[in-house]
Order: sequence, then C-alpha cells, then structure tokens
Amino acid sequence: MLKASIAVWLMLGVGMMGFAQTHAGARHGASAAAKVVEPTGPTVAIDTSMGRITCRLYDKQAPVTVANFVGLAEGSKDWKDPATDQMVHGKPFYDGTGLAGTSDGILGGDRLGRLLGTAGPPFPMEKSGLGFERAGRLVMAKYKPQPGEAAPVGKAPELTSSSVFYVLDHADKEYEGRGTVFGQCDDASLPVVTAISHALLSTDNHPAEAIAINHIAVVREGEAMPAVAAAVPLAQVTPHPVPMPMAAIPSPEPTGPTAVIETTMGTLTCRLFDKEAPIGVANFVGLAEGTKEWKNPSTHVEMHGKKFYDGLSFRRVIPDFMIQNADLPGDPSGDGDIGFHFENEIVPGLNFDRPGRLAYANAGPNTNESEFFITEAPNHRLDGNYTIFGQCDDASVKVAAAIARVPRDEHNRPLKPVVIRRITFEGTAR
Repeated sequence: MLKASIAVWLMLGVGMMGFAQTHAGARHGASAAAKVVEPTGPTVAIDTSMGRITCRLYDKQAPVTVANFVGLAEGSKDWKDPATDQMVHGKPFYDGTGLAGTSDGILGGDRLGRLLGTAGPPFPMEKSGLGFERAGRLVMAKYKPQPGEAAPVGKAPELTSSSVFYVLDHADKEYEGRGTVFGQCDDASLPVVTAISHALLSTDNHPAEAIAINHIAVVREGEAMPAVAAAVPLAQVTPHPVPMPMAAIPSPEPTGPTAVIETTMGTLTCRLFDKEAPIGVANFVGLAEGTKEWKNPSTHVEMHGKKFYDGLSFRRVIPDFMIQNADLPGDPSGDGDIGFHFENEIVPGLNFDRPGRLAYANAGPNTNESEFFITEAPNHRLDGNYTIFGQCDDASVKVAAAIARVPRDEHNRPLKPVVIRRITFEGTAR
C-alpha cells in the first residue's frame, strides 16, 4: 500500500518497493534482536555470471517450498516451458535464466520476464514463521495474478509462485507478506547480491549483457561443494535482455525556480517543473516557505507562517532506488494527514527515465500531500503513478546516493537521522 511504503516496485515484474505517504543496519546489516533460527536442510550453490551465492535451506520450516525449489533446480520436478507450453522432464529449470534487480536484492526464476515465465501453476503458501529482519533471506515470491486472469471465487488461499524467488542483501520488513522465507544465504554471498542488484537497477533492468544463473547445485549433508559451474552462453540466456525503449515523446526540461535543499549530508539542488506540475510546485514552495497553511496532525491546529520541511528527516532510504522524506513526527493516526490532498499531474514524456527525479509520494491517485522522493536511477515502472515536479542535478544525485547508503534498520530508516536543515529557492518562486 502506498501509504505505508510505493507498494511493490512492482511485484508486477521486478519487485521493488513503492512510495507511500505515511510513516511507518548497513546495507548488509539488521537491527533486530529476535531469536535466530538457523536452517538445517541442504545447501544450494547458485552460480551466476557475477559470482556464487550460497544458501542453506529451511527444510523443517518450509518443507513444501524447499522440495519444490530443489526439484526444479535438479530437474527432478517436471515443469512447463512457458515459451512452448510443453512439459519438460529431467531438465533443471533455473539454468540459463536471467536475473533482475529489486530493492535490496535480486529476483530469479522467470524464463520470460514480467513474471510470465514461471515453472507452472502456483501452490498454497507455507507459513514458515521466518521474517525479514535478517540480511541474506532466500524467499519464494507470493503469487500475483496476471492481468486478465479470472479472480477466485470466495476467499482463496494465498499462493506461492511456482519458481520466482528473491535473494535479499539487507534486512527489509517491507517484504513481509510478499513471500515465504525458505533459505538463509551466508555473509560472503551478500556482496555478490549487492553487485548484481546494482548492475541491474542502474540500467533499469536493461543491461547490455544478461546477468544469469548458470547452475544451481544442491549439496546435502556430507557432500563437498562442487566447482563453480561454467557460464551459459549469453545467446542462450532467457529472457534475453533488450535495450532500453526509446521515448515516444521527448522529455521536457524544467524552467521553474531551483530548490536548494540543505541537509546534514550535503545540498540537493533541483530545478522545478512549474509549467508541467504547477499545483505540485506551488504546494512544495508554499510549504517550504511557510506561505501555505497546513494542519499539525498531532494537535490538529492550523499552522500559519511556519515552514513545513525545516527539521524533518529522510525516513526511507534504499540504495539504487531513492530517498524519501518523512512527514511530521508525533502523528497519532500515522496517516500523515496535514489537512489537504491534491491531484496527480501526469505529463506525457515526463517520466522516470533518468536519475534525480523529484516527485511526490502518494497513497494512490490524487492523494499527494507533502512527502517527496528523489530517485537514484531510471525507473520506468514508476511512470504514470507519481507527480514529477523537479529534476535534481548530477551532484545532487551523488548526495542522494550517499544518503541512500547510510546504515539503516529493517524498515529502511537511517539509524542516524539525515535532516533537512532548510529549503530555499533561487529564481522566481511562485
């Protein structure tokens, strides 16, 4: 739900969390002190074109999910070739399949892309009892019905994808409810996951060359780890990467005032799209300068002449994705209501086709208020859903990237607040 986070980066194709207008360690860390449950099942060595990822499976907590994954990896489980609609016998499913980047990790197990190339029908989701408070989680994704698929009659059980899985390199409770944890990857694997995720997300999942699973070996108790598998020829990787699509309409350039957002980690300089997003720009400038009235969500008192953003922090930071500012603290309802909403301003050609887009978070169409985010990389999956009202310069993108990489907890909140000191404007403010 976008009021508690942008819902999934879209679970439609590559899971990446979305932005919400609400409130809720390091890249490889977690802050939770919960009881640690270690896996006791077989180990899988996932050999990719960028290195090996080693994970041990929770065969006691998620026996059905583990058996399904192992069967597909070894080829002992039949699967349907999504390209030919024919059943395949005795052949590993995952070998030669491309990977995709997702927030805090990677996604695999899709032979066609856009979650259309799974191994077959989904199965009932297991409740393993394992959470996302730990880096290195191996997760079988929750099944998402495809467009046009008939809705189930009555209350249907939650389903798990037959083959799509995540490997997460950071503790991230935003994945709660989006899959079943069935494995734990070791610390040495986390930098490999991070490197793959970065390589893919920095190109909006359109790499020049595919990053693929070469082979998944299943290693049981007493067996030695196998040699690293040979690379699958790039021409045989499925789905094969395609170039970034060309824009049908050229993107406009901003012509409005420049916002200078001073933070405790540097200055973000963003020119505003006052012609394309006049409502959003006027709202941002009014809140920043204190000329727009707003309601304190804690006291319900109307605020006059008070600058809204000064002293607020960034509450959500995700490397290779974005940084998002917080709403006012002390809101008892947690909904961030400051007394108004305004409509989206979606402009043809003004898309998330470049880093540094400044846009409003929302909880669905026409629910914009005050929260904004700044992107670190192109991300076309956000197109058409969020009002872009500014473009930050290259130096600001580097500052945003540094903020996105501060130590953070499992809710993606910085452990040490990164604070907005003040926002001023250069040029003619509205």
